[in-house]
Amino acid sequence: MGSQSKPLILEKKPKPQAVVKDWISELPDAVLCHILSFLPTKLAVRTSILSTRWKNIWASVLNLDFDDEYDPWIERDDSFSMFVDRVLSFRDSADIHKFRLCCSGVEDFSRIDGWIRTAIDCNAVEFDLRVHSKSDYQIFELPESFFMSKTLVVLKLNSDYLRYVPPKSGCFPSLKFLHVTVDCPDDESMEKFFSCCPVLEDLTIDGVVEHDADVYISAPELKTLRLSLRGEDCSPQNSFSINAPKLEKIDVREGRLSNYIVKNAKSLVKAIVNLYSHDSCLQRDFSNLSSALLAGISNVKYLSLSAHLLKACSVPAFDNLSELKLVLHNCYDWELLTELLKRSPNLEYLVLEHNECQGACTIYSEDEEYSEDEEYSAEYFDHEWNTPETVPVCLSTHLKSITIRGFKGDSDEMEAAKYLLEKGKVLNKVTICAGDLLCRREELDKELELIQRGSRTCRVEFF
Repeated sequence: MGSQSKPLILEKKPKPQAVVKDWISELPDAVLCHILSFLPTKLAVRTSILSTRWKNIWASVLNLDFDDEYDPWIERDDSFSMFVDRVLSFRDSADIHKFRLCCSGVEDFSRIDGWIRTAIDCNAVEFDLRVHSKSDYQIFELPESFFMSKTLVVLKLNSDYLRYVPPKSGCFPSLKFLHVTVDCPDDESMEKFFSCCPVLEDLTIDGVVEHDADVYISAPELKTLRLSLRGEDCSPQNSFSINAPKLEKIDVREGRLSNYIVKNAKSLVKAIVNLYSHDSCLQRDFSNLSSALLAGISNVKYLSLSAHLLKACSVPAFDNLSELKLVLHNCYDWELLTELLKRSPNLEYLVLEHNECQGACTIYSEDEEYSEDEEYSAEYFDHEWNTPETVPVCLSTHLKSITIRGFKGDSDEMEAAKYLLEKGKVLNKVTICAGDLLCRREELDKELELIQRGSRTCRVEFF
């Protein structure tokens, strides 16, 4: 037998791998710096190991974000402070746009002082400082150069250990946005701070106030003021006196109502009042405090109001009001709604939002002591719908739109909806958004269709 020839096997040459081009690294330095500016600084610095191209890019990033991510259960060393020192020393001469420092494990306040001075010397525009200490006795006084910064526009401060001692003149010539988080602040120190910002336009104060605070806010250019404060139910009453002739918007959120004195509020357009605690009505002078607050903001065109057991007698005249959002709690007195309609002759847009409140309330006379045993369930309150004796002017002449959210279809809600539909002579649209319905949807649709409408052009939408 002749030898059989073996088949010829041709080996395939491996295909050359395609070269993947690094498009990101070819971007201009300014673009790469902009990308890194959205990262915490410790991650931005780590990009230096990617390649020679990236070695020094981080040093020109305009935003610095330092956070020691403090954990009280982990023993700390000096690595965070050393990292901040090295970053600030190795940066090039570029200005800093945004500087954020959050540290709770640094007890050497002299180093924090140095970091703040460096950022201010680099013409920081936005500054976010959050400093906390394990010691209850350490107080950090902000350096004078901090108050004298000519470039600072946005400032956020959150610390229990800061002392505000601004110079008598020349402070914050460019500061427009200030957000301060407080914890039992020193009244005099805070007053000096709020009053030394000549061009301040937006002020937010939040945190815990558990002592009898008496704060005066005077800001000639202030346009927006937000106050969100927490405190124990037994905390003493706080007082805020506000003098801001250009104020356009005020947002008050409190569990325990403070005493508000609002002066020169002729420019005020929008007000949001949220007294979110069910027990705020336990304050002996709650009626007087709520009356004073509403009277101070009665010039607004837009009002959002949420408060438990606010009495109709607290409502002033809202002659300019065109938009009203009223949160109706299940312990609410319907008389408040009818009084607001009577006192708002130019109202055009009305939003009613139903909100369940949990627990019990205590009702007592302002001239007598109250007892924790004198608790009554919300179902015992006189919050039934009562048809007003006279039709509010706004229903006949101005009210164009009504939105009802969380509609359940109980008898009081149906009576209120029926009244608004019948008396609304210029209504264009009524939108009803169902909540946890107490009856079948088809039954509600049918009942709403049978209501005689005061406006021929009114459309009713039920979702």
